[in-house]
Amino acid sequence: MAAAYSQCSADFSLQNFPCREKSVMLDGGRSFESANSTLHSEVAMLRAARTARAVRTVHAARSVRPARLTRRLVLSLAALTLGVGVTGGSAHAAAPAPVQSADFGACPALSELPEGADPGDWRCEAMTAVGHLTLGRIDQSLDKGMAITFAEGTVNGEFRQVFGAMTAAPVRVRGTWLEITPRYAGYFDFQSNDQRRGELNLKFGVSGPAVPSGCSIGTDTDPVRLVLKETAASTVVSQDPLVVAFGVADNRFTAPRTSGCGRLGPVLDAVLRMPSPAGANSLELDARVGLRGYGEADAAASSVSGLISGISR
Repeated sequence: MAAAYSQCSADFSLQNFPCREKSVMLDGGRSFESANSTLHSEVAMLRAARTARAVRTVHAARSVRPARLTRRLVLSLAALTLGVGVTGGSAHAAAPAPVQSADFGACPALSELPEGADPGDWRCEAMTAVGHLTLGRIDQSLDKGMAITFAEGTVNGEFRQVFGAMTAAPVRVRGTWLEITPRYAGYFDFQSNDQRRGELNLKFGVSGPAVPSGCSIGTDTDPVRLVLKETAASTVVSQDPLVVAFGVADNRFTAPRTSGCGRLGPVLDAVLRMPSPAGANSLELDARVGLRGYGEADAAASSVSGLISGISR
């Protein structure tokens, strides 16, 4: 009997069942059909138990709800508030130089200029910039850069501007799986004067596992308001197309709490240290701006002396 069970057990491990096809003869030729029957019953019980366990495992996996996953994410993010994972560099790495080429593809169309605008009095400015952002607990190089296009000119002697587009690459928040993306927040004024080089409202989209779409630091109605001051004087780096380089920065702006983040909002605020007061934030940019007139080819060049002095009009 022991020999019969040993043979069938070995075959069972290979998913082969010869005991169903033949009887095992031992002890002088006596047949142990009853042993075979018992063995088949035990094999069937084992296979049924294995199937039942698999079904229970599938049901348990299906019962995990999104809310449960969200709770796990909340706990993981909460651990970061205790200082785990998120670190900021004490020194800013040198940003790579901005690209020299100017992309005018996102310039406002002539039809988007104000009524009564003379194309000969208008130009498009295409800016690319790299730099460094400190925002609450975020301390990251913007080495992938951002791009802004807009048009400016006069209508009946009054200075006017029209926004074109802004694009920026997502930036990973060091030590986390979160990313932030700078975005335009509905207001700009790049007419320079002695006090500032320009103003720009931003919001920073926050993305990551289980983070709702629309989660951001700042909104169109409660933005991060930048007042950019010149840190490096304008210099001409190209004549065709006309490209001017300069540096700007703001280290006095505030940042609000996150918005549109659902139940993760309070946790993200704690992780990112939001809201963040003036003095805890800064944006430094090395920028290059390409200029192209809407009218005559030399329309942009006619105003370059004003731009070099830091006053665009």
